[in-house]
Amino acid sequence: MASANLVQDLTCPICLEVFTDPVSLECGHHFCATCISQVWERVSGDVSCPQCRQVFTQRNTRPAHILSNVAEQVRQLRVGAAEQKEEFVCREHDEKLKLFCQEEQAMICLVCGLSAQHKMHNVIPIKEAAQANKEKLEESLKLLQERMNQGVRSQQEGETVIRRLKDQVDGRSCEIRAEFEKMHQFLRERQQQMEAELQREADKILTQLENNLKRTVDEISSLEVVMQDVKVRLGIQDPQGLLKDIQALLKRCELLVSSPGVVSVDLPEDVAEGRLRYLKVWKEMRAVVSPVPERLTLDPDTAQNNLVLSQDLMSVKYTTIEQNLQDHPKRFVTKLNVLSSQGFTCGRHYWEVYVGYKTEWVVGVCRESVDRDGLHTSTPAEGYWVIYVFSNSVKIPNVISHLEINLRKLGVYLDYEQGQVSFYNADDMCHIHTYTDSFTEKLFLILNPCDYETDDNTEPLTLLTT
Repeated sequence: MASANLVQDLTCPICLEVFTDPVSLECGHHFCATCISQVWERVSGDVSCPQCRQVFTQRNTRPAHILSNVAEQVRQLRVGAAEQKEEFVCREHDEKLKLFCQEEQAMICLVCGLSAQHKMHNVIPIKEAAQANKEKLEESLKLLQERMNQGVRSQQEGETVIRRLKDQVDGRSCEIRAEFEKMHQFLRERQQQMEAELQREADKILTQLENNLKRTVDEISSLEVVMQDVKVRLGIQDPQGLLKDIQALLKRCELLVSSPGVVSVDLPEDVAEGRLRYLKVWKEMRAVVSPVPERLTLDPDTAQNNLVLSQDLMSVKYTTIEQNLQDHPKRFVTKLNVLSSQGFTCGRHYWEVYVGYKTEWVVGVCRESVDRDGLHTSTPAEGYWVIYVFSNSVKIPNVISHLEINLRKLGVYLDYEQGQVSFYNADDMCHIHTYTDSFTEKLFLILNPCDYETDDNTEPLTLLTT
């Protein structure tokens, strides 16, 4: 603890407390900055040192940094000593705290332990209480550490999800820009091509019209010369002069203006009919958009015996009469399924299926290795990524979803590398559902027109082409 002499040397003569922001006067005495300012504020004119009474014409003070640091250290020592005494010495009996009261969870002295207040309490030595509480703190620290680890993991997972989302958005944004740039470039090229065609055809017609006009102007000029010569001849009074070379002059009078050839000013049909050309451009642009609705056919070797395929293999419907189809290892035995002839192991693909006004159907994508014999469940675990419709209500396996939807055309989108199968209302491209999984084998489009008890579900499922 700081000695009494040191404390005295660090005491302000005005407030009698340890210096706070001490300053030095020209005479060498020290005071708290606030204290000397308050004393001098009450004085007008010259001021003096409160201790030695030396007079100063200027109110100059200089910060005493070293003295301030020493004073602060002494202040801290005094506060620490007071806290230590308060913490480890009983305030009531001024005895050292050697016991711990379990009921009050407080340290007490020996005298307190014998008092009536603690007589019936469970009192143990401080060291024993410290050890017991140390063990509790260690256990709490373990729990806190576990929670901290969970929090860190949650933070990392959250940051990963955020990064993944940002990467996905950035990637999709680049994809959008690239796809639209391809369409813009295609349209710019077609625009330039159509404008150049229009200009070429217009130039041909203009050239013909200008040539005809030039011939007409030349003939008019020739006629003007002949007319002038005739007028001159008519002015001759002498019969002999009038008849001189008359035959040649009359021959020249027979010059007629030739009628210009008829030139059509109508542009060729394929150039003039712009709207049809725009339709052609729109159809051509589908080759630029990726993916576009692909043309698929159905595989008759996979069709269940109660299914009838159209001649072009583009539609399937149910019949109550079981057909005598040839056995095939790819054929579905129980489920009313049929697969596309084309399978896919990479890339992005899009198909559209006309479901019309059918009240029940199943459409989606499945693995090549799905069970063809049993009454399996058509779920992702079994290799099926499909949606069901029963009574115009969309149902998705393993998902609580009963979406009432007015659906006539279904869009099915497969992104093999991204592991996504998505379904859309193809009329307005409204999203219905997306499966996310990992694909490791060939995938096929699967259709199931479902059976029927009434005429509400007799329509076929039909693959659409554009």
